[in-house]
Amino acid sequence: MMKTTLDLPDELMRAVKIRAVHEHKKLKDTIAELIRKGIAASKSPRPKLPKPVKLRGGFKPTTEDIEAAIAWGRD
Repeated sequence: MMKTTLDLPDELMRAVKIRAVHEHKKLKDTIAELIRKGIAASKSPRPKLPKPVKLRGGFKPTTEDIEAAIAWGRD
């Protein structure tokens, strides 16, 4: 186990304390559980990237081509 000190907003700490009391758990266990759940939720699968567009004639645009097209569209 590692000890650490955190500065948390009063409202957040109050909500965590109330949750711990309602669940009949120690405050440190409730905080650890909430952190674990937050980490697990952030591991959701990333959205798939779209397939690259294939252009006829084998043309492969460069970064400069793309930037020029964007600039042309703004004019």
